[in-house]
Amino acid sequence: MSKVITRVLLICIITLTQVVNTRAQDASSIQNLQNVNVDDLTDEQVHKFMDQMEASGYSEQQLEVLARARGMSSSQLAKLRQRMAELQSGSAGGGSKEISRGRTSTIDYNRQANDENRSSTFDPFASIFPLDTLKEDSELKIFGLSFFRNQDLTFEPSLSIATPKGYQIGPGDEIIIDVWGASEQTYQLEVSPEGSIIIPSLGPIFLNGLSMERAESRILSKLKAIYSTLGDNTHAQVSLGQTRTINVNVIGEVDRPGTYQMSSFGTAFNALYFAGGPNNKGSLRDIQVFRGGQKVATLDAYRFLIDGEGQNIMLQDQDVLLVKPYLSRVSIEGEVKRPAIYEVKAEESLATLLEFSGGFTASAYQASISLRRNLGNRKTVQTILPEDFVGFKLQGGDYIEIGAIQDQFSGRVRIEGAVNHPGEFELKEGMMLSDLIAVSDGFRADVFLPRAIVIRQNDDLTLSNVAFSPQEVLNGTFDMRLKSEDLIRVQSLFDMKQNYTVSIQGEVLVPGYYPFARGMTVENLIYQANGFKETAAKSFVEVARRVTTDSGDGSNASEIFNFPIDQNLSLNATGSQFELEPFDLVVIRKSPFYEKQNIIEIEGEVQYPGKYALQTKNERISDVLKRAGGLTAFAYAKGATLIRRTEYYVSDEEGDEAAKIRREELKGLLARDTLVDKSQQAFKAQESIGIRLVEILENPGSGLDLILKQGDVISIPRELQTVRIRGEVLYPSTIRYDRTNSFNQLISQAGGFADDAKRNKSYVVYANGSAERTRSFLWFKDYPKVEPGAEVIIPRKPVKRKLSPGEIISITTGIGTLALIINNLTR
Repeated sequence: MSKVITRVLLICIITLTQVVNTRAQDASSIQNLQNVNVDDLTDEQVHKFMDQMEASGYSEQQLEVLARARGMSSSQLAKLRQRMAELQSGSAGGGSKEISRGRTSTIDYNRQANDENRSSTFDPFASIFPLDTLKEDSELKIFGLSFFRNQDLTFEPSLSIATPKGYQIGPGDEIIIDVWGASEQTYQLEVSPEGSIIIPSLGPIFLNGLSMERAESRILSKLKAIYSTLGDNTHAQVSLGQTRTINVNVIGEVDRPGTYQMSSFGTAFNALYFAGGPNNKGSLRDIQVFRGGQKVATLDAYRFLIDGEGQNIMLQDQDVLLVKPYLSRVSIEGEVKRPAIYEVKAEESLATLLEFSGGFTASAYQASISLRRNLGNRKTVQTILPEDFVGFKLQGGDYIEIGAIQDQFSGRVRIEGAVNHPGEFELKEGMMLSDLIAVSDGFRADVFLPRAIVIRQNDDLTLSNVAFSPQEVLNGTFDMRLKSEDLIRVQSLFDMKQNYTVSIQGEVLVPGYYPFARGMTVENLIYQANGFKETAAKSFVEVARRVTTDSGDGSNASEIFNFPIDQNLSLNATGSQFELEPFDLVVIRKSPFYEKQNIIEIEGEVQYPGKYALQTKNERISDVLKRAGGLTAFAYAKGATLIRRTEYYVSDEEGDEAAKIRREELKGLLARDTLVDKSQQAFKAQESIGIRLVEILENPGSGLDLILKQGDVISIPRELQTVRIRGEVLYPSTIRYDRTNSFNQLISQAGGFADDAKRNKSYVVYANGSAERTRSFLWFKDYPKVEPGAEVIIPRKPVKRKLSPGEIISITTGIGTLALIINNLTR
């Protein structure tokens, strides 16, 4: 036994070690809130954080700083604040309502922690309270990169504008010369690879590298050799037709560096867009253009993207666009209009960064800005005042978060509840409680006059209550001076009592619950329920009342009152004057003498098939067959079947709502019924019952002669002449019935048994729905008798799966281990 105890202790130690390691890992994981997603938190976890916040004594702003210290981003903090507000506004019971103009929210001022009803799972906020190094938010995007990935912003040059005077002509450009006046002629000439055009009868004119203005001057001076009156009564104009295509090389820190073909009107931003713009390491402020090995321009994309200004030079063939790595980047988020990561130059200040980010939002805290900066192997925080914004120079890695002003009001009072105009109002100098009630248009008629309360926020932000009587305020015997953030809560009479109802059940047209009204009688309630059904009992109405007084031995569950009804379903004088009390239950019984017609149907070979109403509650099959004129000469009595509804049947006579309720009930039955095939999830509304009609007709009223029920269908077929063979035979088919054929002979006509046929489990289903199986004794089989219309079914042998070598080894090892344990225990 000592060895057994030793082994058990060893197992316990190993298990405990694993649990301790798991908890240690969980404890280390909660030290960082960087990966917390507020959307994934349950309401219980947020509630628990709110309780911890109340118990800690920290303010909401202090807790936000602590949460950021553990790595939580501002966006997640905003979501957390929203979740907390939603939970506060949705809290039920005990919460007071904060009613503002246009919306109503609920604030629970006196909510207490109830950890027993909340989840005890991992608390992601357990590590907020220790202070740690602040972390940068990784959700910010680098400003400007998305512009060059925007499919709607291509920087594509327009080719329909007039040719710029500074455009330099090159090989491939088309020059159009129009001559009109005393002479008319049009020339369309392409600049040759050598850079010239050839005018017939004039010769080549070299234009390569000339601007359009100089090219036009040179062409017109040459044309005077042909058109002597040029400038007098002959005129000429030079324009640019089709432009050439140039190749531009984009290199450096871009998304897709390479050589790009573009129009000669193309600009630097046009080429930068083709290359996908700068990558995450690329600069938007140091984009250099080289031409012929010389730097000709340095572009700053911020001037274009932020101010809509800046240089965007036109490129030439074989120009090189170089995007260098970024200079310095700083991050700014929070209450600015364009939070992002910005690239800054050495001379730029905090004021420049605020300009880049669009400036403060309306809710930004502007009295000071705290900046996080890398300092050697540590981080430091610097606070900058507004007068220092212009002179404060930024450094790479600086992180700035612009906070929001406090969500607190100054000079506000609120009133809610039973007043004509609830909401929030300005606290004027010397404002009294009566002044606020007057500006809220006074109390409503349903005001609870004995008591109301003022919820006041103290100087230490705790809350206190001051009770008063609205009646005394109306009388002028009480008043009080209000303070900022006072909340006056005035209850309604209806808020101070339970919602009273009465109910009526049974044989009325609209049973259910109805609002209680003082002076309500039984007849009033019956009237609201649209009156009696035809099935209502013409004897009495019963009223059940709750027991609310300590009388007797406490064994009474309710107090019962009965009132008779006359033939016109009207109450007597006592019942008509009987006043109901809250929660009374009125029951209208069903008449014991009311019976709906129960309809059954006979189909098939009877003299008068059709539907029949049952005359008595114990009418049998033989009785109805007599009324139907008996069987015809072609009837096959042995094949007669009784079809009966199951509990899953839903009548077509039921209304849509009643049928819907019934189907929901059937789903519950299906969930509990193990006999129903759950995989199909189908309701079997009807089922066949095999009856022995021959014996029923010979012995009417016997035990075989079943009593009929509503919806029964008696089906009597013609005499059948075939037998159906199904299952594990070589040729399943329907064959002609011959009374001289045995069971085996019928199987032979279907090709005989298949190799996997389970012969001793063969069975026959007869035409009336009954079945009979094969009986076996040793090697002898007694097959059931086959009759016309029967179906012979041969089942398949179950598949036997051999054990794999691995399963054999596992079983053998387990048996050996068990034997070893038993051996050790018995020593």
